[in-house]
Amino acid sequence: MEANLFLHQTLSKIITLAFAGLFSVYSFFSGVKEVKTEKPDNFEPVLRFVVCSDIHLGEDENGKKNAEKLRKLFDKAYEIAEKSEVYTELDAILVAGDFTEQGKIEEYEIYKEITEEKLKNGTQLLTCLGNHEQIAYRDTANPEKATEVFQEYIGTEADTHNVINGYHFIGVSYDDTGEEAFKTKTEWLRTELDKAVAETGEKPVFVYQHPHPALSVYGSVNWANMDIRMVLKDYPQVVDFSGHSHYAANDPRSIHQSTFTAIGCGAVTGAMGNLSYISGDAYGDGESGTFWICEVDDGGNVRLRLYDVISDCFYENIDYYLTDLADKSRRAYTWGRMMAQDTPPVFPDSAELTVSNDEEGNTLVTFPEAQGYYRAENYKITLSRNGEKIKDLIVLSDYTRATDFEKTVNLGVLENGEYEIKVRAYSPYAKKGDTKVWEFGKGETPLVDSTVTGGNAE
Repeated sequence: MEANLFLHQTLSKIITLAFAGLFSVYSFFSGVKEVKTEKPDNFEPVLRFVVCSDIHLGEDENGKKNAEKLRKLFDKAYEIAEKSEVYTELDAILVAGDFTEQGKIEEYEIYKEITEEKLKNGTQLLTCLGNHEQIAYRDTANPEKATEVFQEYIGTEADTHNVINGYHFIGVSYDDTGEEAFKTKTEWLRTELDKAVAETGEKPVFVYQHPHPALSVYGSVNWANMDIRMVLKDYPQVVDFSGHSHYAANDPRSIHQSTFTAIGCGAVTGAMGNLSYISGDAYGDGESGTFWICEVDDGGNVRLRLYDVISDCFYENIDYYLTDLADKSRRAYTWGRMMAQDTPPVFPDSAELTVSNDEEGNTLVTFPEAQGYYRAENYKITLSRNGEKIKDLIVLSDYTRATDFEKTVNLGVLENGEYEIKVRAYSPYAKKGDTKVWEFGKGETPLVDSTVTGGNAE
Protein backbone atom coordinates (compact mmCIF):
# COMPACT_ATOMS: atom_id res chain seq x y z
CA MET A 1 0.00 0.00 0.00
CA GLU A 2 2.89 2.37 0.77
CA ALA A 3 4.27 1.77 -2.73
CA ASN A 4 0.86 2.49 -4.20
CA LEU A 5 0.60 5.73 -2.22
CA PHE A 6 4.05 6.76 -3.40
CA LEU A 7 3.15 5.95 -7.01
CA HIS A 8 -0.08 7.96 -6.84
CA GLN A 9 1.59 11.03 -5.39
CA THR A 10 4.55 10.78 -7.76
CA LEU A 11 2.25 10.52 -10.78
CA SER A 12 0.23 13.47 -9.52
CA LYS A 13 3.33 15.63 -9.15
CA ILE A 14 4.81 14.59 -12.51
CA ILE A 15 1.61 15.24 -14.45
CA THR A 16 0.87 18.44 -12.55
CA LEU A 17 4.32 19.75 -13.42
CA ALA A 18 3.93 18.62 -17.03
CA PHE A 19 0.63 20.46 -17.30
CA ALA A 20 2.11 23.52 -15.63
CA GLY A 21 4.97 23.51 -18.11
CA LEU A 22 2.69 22.99 -21.11
CA PHE A 23 0.16 25.63 -20.15
CA SER A 24 2.73 28.13 -18.92
CA VAL A 25 4.54 28.16 -22.28
CA TYR A 26 1.63 30.16 -23.65
CA SER A 27 1.96 32.80 -20.94
CA PHE A 28 5.74 32.97 -21.32
CA PHE A 29 5.79 33.54 -25.06
CA SER A 30 2.89 35.97 -25.01
CA GLY A 31 4.72 38.17 -22.51
CA VAL A 32 1.75 38.37 -20.17
CA LYS A 33 2.10 40.47 -17.07
CA GLU A 34 -0.03 40.07 -13.98
CA VAL A 35 -3.69 40.69 -14.75
CA LYS A 36 -6.08 41.86 -12.06
CA THR A 37 -9.46 40.16 -12.17
CA GLU A 38 -11.53 42.03 -9.60
CA LYS A 39 -15.07 42.77 -10.73
CA PRO A 40 -15.54 46.52 -11.12
CA ASP A 41 -18.03 48.22 -8.81
CA ASN A 42 -20.09 49.38 -11.78
CA PHE A 43 -20.53 45.95 -13.39
CA GLU A 44 -24.05 45.92 -14.83
CA PRO A 45 -25.18 42.69 -16.50
CA VAL A 46 -27.40 42.65 -19.54
CA LEU A 47 -27.48 38.84 -19.63
CA ARG A 48 -27.69 36.18 -16.92
CA PHE A 49 -27.74 32.42 -17.32
CA VAL A 50 -27.18 29.25 -15.32
CA VAL A 51 -24.96 26.36 -16.43
CA CYS A 52 -25.01 22.85 -14.99
CA SER A 53 -24.36 19.27 -16.07
CA ASP A 54 -24.65 15.66 -14.96
CA ILE A 55 -28.00 15.63 -13.20
CA HIS A 56 -28.61 11.88 -13.74
CA LEU A 57 -32.36 11.72 -13.29
CA GLY A 58 -33.78 8.25 -12.76
CA GLU A 59 -36.41 6.23 -10.96
CA ASP A 60 -34.11 4.86 -8.28
CA GLU A 61 -33.40 6.57 -4.96
CA ASN A 62 -30.38 8.46 -6.25
CA GLY A 63 -32.29 9.62 -9.31
CA LYS A 64 -35.06 10.96 -7.11
CA LYS A 65 -32.54 12.88 -4.99
CA ASN A 66 -31.13 14.40 -8.15
CA ALA A 67 -34.63 15.44 -9.21
CA GLU A 68 -34.99 17.39 -5.97
CA LYS A 69 -31.62 19.04 -6.56
CA LEU A 70 -32.75 20.10 -10.04
CA ARG A 71 -35.94 21.61 -8.65
CA LYS A 72 -33.88 23.44 -6.07
CA LEU A 73 -31.49 24.67 -8.78
CA PHE A 74 -34.37 26.36 -10.60
CA ASP A 75 -35.73 27.91 -7.40
CA LYS A 76 -32.36 29.25 -6.25
CA ALA A 77 -31.40 30.55 -9.68
CA TYR A 78 -34.59 32.59 -9.92
CA GLU A 79 -34.18 33.78 -6.33
CA ILE A 80 -30.63 34.99 -7.04
CA ALA A 81 -31.76 36.80 -10.19
CA GLU A 82 -34.76 38.45 -8.58
CA LYS A 83 -32.69 39.73 -5.64
CA SER A 84 -30.08 41.32 -7.91
CA GLU A 85 -29.78 45.09 -7.64
CA VAL A 86 -29.46 46.04 -11.31
CA TYR A 87 -30.67 43.28 -13.63
CA THR A 88 -33.25 40.78 -12.37
CA GLU A 89 -33.76 38.49 -15.35
CA LEU A 90 -32.73 34.85 -15.72
CA ASP A 91 -32.36 34.53 -19.48
CA ALA A 92 -31.32 30.90 -19.91
CA ILE A 93 -30.47 27.62 -18.22
CA LEU A 94 -27.85 25.50 -19.97
CA VAL A 95 -27.67 21.77 -19.27
CA ALA A 96 -24.44 20.28 -20.65
CA GLY A 97 -25.56 16.66 -20.90
CA ASP A 98 -26.22 13.61 -18.73
CA PHE A 99 -29.53 14.95 -17.47
CA THR A 100 -30.78 11.32 -17.45
CA GLU A 101 -29.19 8.15 -16.14
CA GLN A 102 -29.66 6.00 -19.26
CA GLY A 103 -31.66 8.04 -21.74
CA LYS A 104 -34.85 6.09 -21.11
CA ILE A 105 -38.17 7.66 -22.03
CA GLU A 106 -39.27 7.50 -18.38
CA GLU A 107 -36.24 9.59 -17.41
CA TYR A 108 -36.91 12.12 -20.15
CA GLU A 109 -40.43 12.44 -18.79
CA ILE A 110 -39.05 13.30 -15.35
CA TYR A 111 -36.82 15.97 -16.90
CA LYS A 112 -39.69 17.37 -18.95
CA GLU A 113 -42.03 17.43 -15.95
CA ILE A 114 -39.54 19.33 -13.77
CA THR A 115 -38.50 21.83 -16.42
CA GLU A 116 -42.06 22.57 -17.49
CA GLU A 117 -43.04 23.04 -13.85
CA LYS A 118 -40.13 25.31 -12.93
CA LEU A 119 -39.23 27.21 -16.09
CA LYS A 120 -40.63 30.75 -16.16
CA ASN A 121 -41.47 32.94 -19.12
CA GLY A 122 -38.40 34.69 -20.45
CA THR A 123 -35.97 31.86 -19.61
CA GLN A 124 -34.75 29.62 -22.39
CA LEU A 125 -33.79 26.00 -21.63
CA LEU A 126 -30.75 24.89 -23.66
CA THR A 127 -29.82 21.21 -23.47
CA CYS A 128 -27.35 18.91 -25.24
CA LEU A 129 -26.88 15.15 -25.24
CA GLY A 130 -24.44 13.47 -22.88
CA ASN A 131 -23.10 9.93 -23.02
CA HIS A 132 -25.72 8.74 -20.54
CA GLU A 133 -28.50 9.75 -22.93
CA GLN A 134 -27.03 7.12 -25.28
CA ILE A 135 -26.80 4.19 -22.88
CA ALA A 136 -30.21 2.65 -23.57
CA TYR A 137 -29.55 2.65 -27.33
CA ARG A 138 -25.79 2.30 -27.69
CA ASP A 139 -25.63 -1.48 -28.18
CA THR A 140 -28.73 -1.77 -30.31
CA ALA A 141 -29.21 -1.88 -34.08
CA ASN A 142 -30.46 1.71 -33.92
CA PRO A 143 -28.04 3.80 -31.78
CA GLU A 144 -29.26 6.97 -33.50
CA LYS A 145 -32.52 6.54 -31.61
CA ALA A 146 -30.83 8.36 -28.73
CA THR A 147 -30.91 11.51 -30.82
CA GLU A 148 -34.46 10.83 -32.01
CA VAL A 149 -35.72 10.50 -28.43
CA PHE A 150 -33.87 13.68 -27.48
CA GLN A 151 -35.47 15.62 -30.33
CA GLU A 152 -38.94 14.32 -29.46
CA TYR A 153 -38.85 15.11 -25.74
CA ILE A 154 -36.59 18.19 -25.68
CA GLY A 155 -38.23 19.68 -28.76
CA THR A 156 -35.05 20.91 -30.45
CA GLU A 157 -32.29 19.58 -32.67
CA ALA A 158 -29.36 17.93 -30.90
CA ASP A 159 -27.08 20.77 -32.06
CA THR A 160 -28.38 24.29 -31.58
CA HIS A 161 -27.34 27.89 -32.14
CA ASN A 162 -29.30 30.53 -30.25
CA VAL A 163 -28.83 34.26 -29.79
CA ILE A 164 -29.94 35.71 -26.45
CA ASN A 165 -29.67 39.45 -25.75
CA GLY A 166 -27.12 39.74 -28.56
CA TYR A 167 -24.88 36.89 -27.36
CA HIS A 168 -24.45 33.57 -29.17
CA PHE A 169 -24.96 30.16 -27.53
CA ILE A 170 -23.86 27.06 -29.42
CA GLY A 171 -24.67 23.60 -28.06
CA VAL A 172 -23.17 20.53 -29.71
CA SER A 173 -24.02 16.88 -29.02
CA TYR A 174 -22.25 13.61 -29.71
CA ASP A 175 -22.37 11.89 -33.10
CA ASP A 176 -25.39 9.65 -33.70
CA THR A 177 -23.19 6.52 -33.61
CA GLY A 178 -23.40 5.96 -29.85
CA GLU A 179 -19.59 6.00 -29.72
CA GLU A 180 -19.16 9.30 -27.86
CA ALA A 181 -17.42 11.02 -30.76
CA PHE A 182 -17.73 14.45 -32.37
CA LYS A 183 -16.07 13.78 -35.72
CA THR A 184 -19.25 14.43 -37.72
CA LYS A 185 -19.96 17.63 -35.78
CA THR A 186 -16.72 19.58 -36.10
CA GLU A 187 -17.52 21.16 -39.47
CA TRP A 188 -20.94 22.26 -38.23
CA LEU A 189 -19.44 23.71 -35.04
CA ARG A 190 -16.78 25.65 -36.94
CA THR A 191 -19.38 27.04 -39.35
CA GLU A 192 -21.61 28.21 -36.49
CA LEU A 193 -18.67 29.78 -34.66
CA ASP A 194 -17.69 31.67 -37.81
CA LYS A 195 -21.23 33.03 -38.04
CA ALA A 196 -21.18 34.15 -34.41
CA VAL A 197 -17.77 35.84 -34.63
CA ALA A 198 -18.74 37.59 -37.87
CA GLU A 199 -21.70 39.12 -36.06
CA THR A 200 -20.27 39.94 -32.63
CA GLY A 201 -16.53 40.26 -33.23
CA GLU A 202 -14.50 40.08 -30.04
CA LYS A 203 -17.44 39.57 -27.70
CA PRO A 204 -17.73 36.17 -26.00
CA VAL A 205 -19.38 33.24 -27.73
CA PHE A 206 -20.71 30.59 -25.34
CA VAL A 207 -20.28 26.94 -26.31
CA TYR A 208 -21.42 23.93 -24.34
CA GLN A 209 -21.01 20.20 -24.85
CA HIS A 210 -20.78 17.24 -22.51
CA PRO A 211 -17.10 16.18 -22.32
CA HIS A 212 -14.25 18.54 -21.51
CA PRO A 213 -12.08 19.79 -24.35
CA ALA A 214 -8.89 17.75 -24.05
CA LEU A 215 -6.06 19.25 -21.99
CA SER A 216 -8.05 22.09 -20.55
CA VAL A 217 -9.89 21.95 -17.22
CA TYR A 218 -9.67 19.54 -14.28
CA GLY A 219 -10.73 16.13 -15.60
CA SER A 220 -9.69 16.77 -19.19
CA VAL A 221 -6.93 14.15 -19.12
CA ASN A 222 -9.30 11.20 -18.96
CA TRP A 223 -12.82 12.63 -19.46
CA ALA A 224 -12.30 14.66 -22.61
CA ASN A 225 -12.54 15.00 -26.37
CA MET A 226 -9.78 16.22 -28.68
CA ASP A 227 -12.04 16.95 -31.68
CA ILE A 228 -13.80 19.70 -29.72
CA ARG A 229 -10.53 21.25 -28.58
CA MET A 230 -9.11 21.33 -32.11
CA VAL A 231 -12.04 23.48 -33.21
CA LEU A 232 -12.25 25.76 -30.17
CA LYS A 233 -8.53 26.57 -30.16
CA ASP A 234 -9.06 28.85 -33.16
CA TYR A 235 -11.64 31.03 -31.39
CA PRO A 236 -10.24 33.05 -28.45
CA GLN A 237 -13.70 34.57 -27.88
CA VAL A 238 -15.13 31.20 -26.83
CA VAL A 239 -16.17 30.50 -23.27
CA ASP A 240 -16.80 26.76 -23.19
CA PHE A 241 -18.78 24.84 -20.56
CA SER A 242 -18.44 21.08 -20.11
CA GLY A 243 -19.14 18.31 -17.63
CA HIS A 244 -18.76 14.53 -17.84
CA SER A 245 -15.99 14.09 -15.26
CA HIS A 246 -18.07 15.24 -12.26
CA TYR A 247 -14.79 16.76 -11.01
CA ALA A 248 -15.30 19.53 -8.46
CA ALA A 249 -16.15 22.81 -10.19
CA ASN A 250 -14.77 24.77 -7.23
CA ASP A 251 -11.31 23.31 -7.81
CA PRO A 252 -9.03 26.05 -9.23
CA ARG A 253 -8.18 23.74 -12.14
CA SER A 254 -11.82 23.85 -13.27
CA ILE A 255 -11.24 27.19 -14.97
CA HIS A 256 -8.59 27.36 -17.65
CA GLN A 257 -7.61 29.96 -20.22
CA SER A 258 -5.28 29.19 -23.09
CA THR A 259 -6.36 29.72 -26.70
CA PHE A 260 -9.95 29.88 -25.41
CA THR A 261 -11.64 29.84 -21.99
CA ALA A 262 -12.82 26.51 -20.56
CA ILE A 263 -15.06 26.04 -17.53
CA GLY A 264 -15.77 22.71 -15.81
CA CYS A 265 -19.35 22.38 -14.56
CA GLY A 266 -18.84 19.75 -11.87
CA ALA A 267 -22.12 17.87 -11.44
CA VAL A 268 -25.53 18.33 -9.90
CA THR A 269 -25.51 14.69 -8.80
CA GLY A 270 -22.29 15.09 -6.79
CA ALA A 271 -18.69 16.27 -6.95
CA MET A 272 -15.78 13.97 -7.62
CA GLY A 273 -11.99 14.30 -7.68
CA ASN A 274 -9.06 12.34 -8.98
CA LEU A 275 -6.21 11.71 -6.60
CA SER A 276 -3.54 10.91 -9.18
CA TYR A 277 -4.90 11.90 -12.62
CA ILE A 278 -4.47 8.28 -13.72
CA SER A 279 -6.67 6.41 -11.25
CA GLY A 280 -8.38 6.93 -7.94
CA ASP A 281 -11.59 8.76 -8.88
CA ALA A 282 -13.55 9.41 -5.71
CA TYR A 283 -16.72 11.25 -4.76
CA GLY A 284 -16.63 13.62 -1.85
CA ASP A 285 -18.40 12.40 1.28
CA GLY A 286 -22.06 13.25 1.70
CA GLU A 287 -24.32 15.12 -0.69
CA SER A 288 -22.97 17.75 -3.05
CA GLY A 289 -23.99 19.55 -6.22
CA THR A 290 -23.14 22.79 -8.00
CA PHE A 291 -24.17 25.16 -10.76
CA TRP A 292 -22.66 28.28 -12.30
CA ILE A 293 -24.30 31.69 -12.43
CA CYS A 294 -22.89 33.56 -15.41
CA GLU A 295 -23.48 37.29 -15.99
CA VAL A 296 -22.37 39.35 -18.98
CA ASP A 297 -22.33 43.13 -19.46
CA ASP A 298 -22.79 45.04 -22.70
CA GLY A 299 -19.02 45.22 -23.18
CA GLY A 300 -18.65 41.44 -23.21
CA ASN A 301 -17.14 41.15 -19.75
CA VAL A 302 -18.16 37.96 -17.93
CA ARG A 303 -18.66 37.27 -14.24
CA LEU A 304 -18.82 33.67 -12.99
CA ARG A 305 -19.94 32.55 -9.54
CA LEU A 306 -20.44 28.99 -8.31
CA TYR A 307 -23.43 27.99 -6.20
CA ASP A 308 -23.54 25.06 -3.75
CA VAL A 309 -27.00 23.46 -4.03
CA ILE A 310 -26.61 21.58 -0.73
CA SER A 311 -25.28 24.43 1.42
CA ASP A 312 -27.56 27.04 -0.21
CA CYS A 313 -24.79 29.54 -0.76
CA PHE A 314 -22.09 30.69 -3.16
CA TYR A 315 -18.52 29.46 -2.75
CA GLU A 316 -16.93 32.37 -0.96
CA ASN A 317 -13.74 32.75 -2.99
CA ILE A 318 -15.01 31.81 -6.46
CA ASP A 319 -15.94 34.99 -8.27
CA TYR A 320 -14.18 34.94 -11.63
CA TYR A 321 -14.13 37.98 -13.89
CA LEU A 322 -13.26 37.47 -17.57
CA THR A 323 -12.38 40.48 -19.66
CA ASP A 324 -10.75 41.12 -23.05
CA LEU A 325 -11.50 37.54 -24.04
CA ALA A 326 -10.29 37.92 -27.62
CA ASP A 327 -6.93 39.27 -26.42
CA LYS A 328 -4.71 36.27 -25.65
CA SER A 329 -2.27 38.52 -23.78
CA ARG A 330 -4.95 39.22 -21.17
CA ARG A 331 -5.41 35.68 -19.92
CA ALA A 332 -5.86 35.87 -16.15
CA TYR A 333 -6.78 32.25 -15.42
CA THR A 334 -3.99 30.27 -17.05
CA TRP A 335 -2.75 27.02 -15.51
CA GLY A 336 0.55 28.68 -14.63
CA ARG A 337 -1.04 31.66 -12.88
CA MET A 338 -3.50 29.58 -10.91
CA MET A 339 -0.75 27.21 -9.82
CA ALA A 340 1.57 30.09 -8.90
CA GLN A 341 -0.98 31.31 -6.36
CA ASP A 342 -1.11 27.90 -4.69
CA THR A 343 0.49 27.53 -1.25
CA PRO A 344 0.93 24.43 0.95
CA PRO A 345 -2.20 23.91 3.06
CA VAL A 346 -1.78 24.17 6.84
CA PHE A 347 -3.93 23.01 9.74
CA PRO A 348 -5.08 25.41 12.46
CA ASP A 349 -2.54 25.60 15.30
CA SER A 350 -5.10 24.25 17.75
CA ALA A 351 -6.28 21.43 15.46
CA GLU A 352 -7.98 18.67 17.43
CA LEU A 353 -8.90 15.11 16.48
CA THR A 354 -12.31 13.75 17.46
CA VAL A 355 -12.60 9.97 17.71
CA SER A 356 -15.88 8.05 17.86
CA ASN A 357 -17.60 4.81 16.88
CA ASP A 358 -20.56 4.45 14.55
CA GLU A 359 -23.38 1.91 14.99
CA GLU A 360 -21.42 -0.75 13.10
CA GLY A 361 -18.40 -0.39 15.39
CA ASN A 362 -16.25 1.48 12.86
CA THR A 363 -13.87 4.07 14.25
CA LEU A 364 -14.40 7.56 12.87
CA VAL A 365 -11.88 10.36 13.15
CA THR A 366 -12.69 14.01 12.46
CA PHE A 367 -10.17 16.81 12.02
CA PRO A 368 -10.33 20.40 10.74
CA GLU A 369 -9.58 20.99 7.07
CA ALA A 370 -6.20 22.40 6.10
CA GLN A 371 -6.12 25.67 4.18
CA GLY A 372 -3.59 27.39 1.96
CA TYR A 373 -4.37 29.84 -0.81
CA TYR A 374 -6.79 27.08 -1.84
CA ARG A 375 -8.35 24.53 0.48
CA ALA A 376 -6.58 21.20 0.73
CA GLU A 377 -7.71 18.83 -2.01
CA ASN A 378 -6.73 15.54 -0.37
CA TYR A 379 -5.11 13.90 2.59
CA LYS A 380 -2.66 11.03 2.88
CA ILE A 381 -3.32 9.16 6.12
CA THR A 382 -1.09 6.62 7.86
CA LEU A 383 -2.46 4.64 10.81
CA SER A 384 -0.21 2.71 13.18
CA ARG A 385 -1.11 0.35 16.05
CA ASN A 386 1.31 -0.31 18.88
CA GLY A 387 4.10 1.18 16.80
CA GLU A 388 3.38 -0.86 13.65
CA LYS A 389 1.85 0.67 10.52
CA ILE A 390 -1.43 -1.04 9.61
CA LYS A 391 -3.16 1.21 7.10
CA ASP A 392 -2.55 3.85 4.43
CA LEU A 393 -5.39 5.88 2.95
CA ILE A 394 -5.80 8.63 0.36
CA VAL A 395 -9.03 10.59 0.88
CA LEU A 396 -10.61 13.50 -0.94
CA SER A 397 -11.13 16.50 1.31
CA ASP A 398 -14.56 18.02 1.86
CA TYR A 399 -13.60 21.08 -0.21
CA THR A 400 -16.34 19.98 -2.62
CA ARG A 401 -18.84 21.80 -0.36
CA ALA A 402 -18.89 25.50 0.38
CA THR A 403 -19.49 25.38 4.13
CA ASP A 404 -17.92 22.16 5.48
CA PHE A 405 -14.53 22.72 7.04
CA GLU A 406 -14.05 19.42 8.85
CA LYS A 407 -13.15 16.02 7.44
CA THR A 408 -14.42 12.72 8.85
CA VAL A 409 -12.64 9.51 7.87
CA ASN A 410 -13.86 5.96 8.55
CA LEU A 411 -10.92 3.83 9.71
CA GLY A 412 -12.97 0.62 9.89
CA VAL A 413 -13.24 -1.74 12.85
CA LEU A 414 -10.09 -1.42 14.96
CA GLU A 415 -8.66 -3.85 17.48
CA ASN A 416 -7.73 -2.70 20.96
CA GLY A 417 -4.41 -0.93 21.18
CA GLU A 418 -2.53 2.34 21.15
CA TYR A 419 -2.90 4.19 17.85
CA GLU A 420 -1.03 6.92 16.04
CA ILE A 421 -2.63 8.66 13.06
CA LYS A 422 -0.59 10.80 10.71
CA VAL A 423 -2.50 13.14 8.38
CA ARG A 424 -0.71 14.89 5.51
CA ALA A 425 -2.46 17.66 3.55
CA TYR A 426 -2.00 18.28 -0.18
CA SER A 427 -3.16 21.21 -2.29
CA PRO A 428 -4.95 20.95 -5.66
CA TYR A 429 -1.57 21.40 -7.36
CA ALA A 430 0.05 18.58 -5.34
CA LYS A 431 1.91 20.85 -2.92
CA LYS A 432 2.54 19.04 0.35
CA GLY A 433 1.38 21.01 3.38
CA ASP A 434 1.19 20.31 7.08
CA THR A 435 1.45 16.88 8.61
CA LYS A 436 -0.34 16.42 11.92
CA VAL A 437 0.15 13.45 14.23
CA TRP A 438 -2.35 12.44 16.91
CA GLU A 439 -2.38 9.51 19.33
CA PHE A 440 -5.44 7.76 20.77
CA GLY A 441 -6.20 4.50 22.51
CA LYS A 442 -8.89 1.92 21.96
CA GLY A 443 -9.76 -0.42 24.84
CA GLU A 444 -12.53 -2.80 25.84
CA THR A 445 -15.03 0.05 26.18
CA PRO A 446 -16.32 1.34 22.83
CA LEU A 447 -15.17 4.83 21.96
CA VAL A 448 -17.64 7.60 22.62
CA ASP A 449 -16.99 11.04 21.14
CA SER A 450 -13.58 11.86 22.53
CA THR A 451 -11.25 14.65 21.57
CA VAL A 452 -7.49 14.36 21.19
CA THR A 453 -5.75 17.71 21.56
CA GLY A 454 -2.26 18.82 20.76
CA GLY A 455 -1.74 17.23 17.38
CA ASN A 456 1.98 17.46 16.69
CA ALA A 457 3.39 18.81 13.46
CA GLU A 458 5.82 16.40 11.82
